[in-house]
Amino acid sequence: MSFVRNINVLAAALAVVLSTAAGPVAAAPTATRAPQDNAYLAAAHQANLAEITTSNLAATHQGASPVVVRLGAEFKDDHQKLDDALMSVAQQQGVALPNAPNTEQQAVIQQMYQLSRAPFDQAWVPAQLKAHEAAMAATQAEIANGQDPAVVQLAKDALPVIAKHHEQLMAAAAQLNVQIPVTPAGTAPR
Repeated sequence: MSFVRNINVLAAALAVVLSTAAGPVAAAPTATRAPQDNAYLAAAHQANLAEITTSNLAATHQGASPVVVRLGAEFKDDHQKLDDALMSVAQQQGVALPNAPNTEQQAVIQQMYQLSRAPFDQAWVPAQLKAHEAAMAATQAEIANGQDPAVVQLAKDALPVIAKHHEQLMAAAAQLNVQIPVTPAGTAPR
């Protein structure tokens, strides 16, 4: 079992390295008329890729508690659906998307690969809270400032899913007695 897990970890790490080396996925020429919308599509796609990867780890390999395993499976499916819709809009708009999570997200993924069982759960929940808070802020900014109606609608469709995940993570943190990250202002995130 350990051999199979190690092979899966190596394969996933190799996939990240190869996809990073390959450069961005090319669609039609990148649209330049709505930089806010293009930036949101790229960042949301990278966030989805990171969420799919770390949630899959929680669901299938590293998660110890039933709540983490269940949330991992749910988040993986939800973020895959969100990303499928996002890629469709990006293709229609002619926006080229990155093909890997950003550097910070890749570091979190690598950290998650190194952990298992209870230590994984204790690291995964706060990492997910931080990621979902960032996704909510970016999505709210797109809704408020986006210019492309299709991209704004994509953000409007994503926001309830991201907010639901955040609520579920807050409940999981309480259930697992996980330390909730504190914002720089010194208050717990909502």
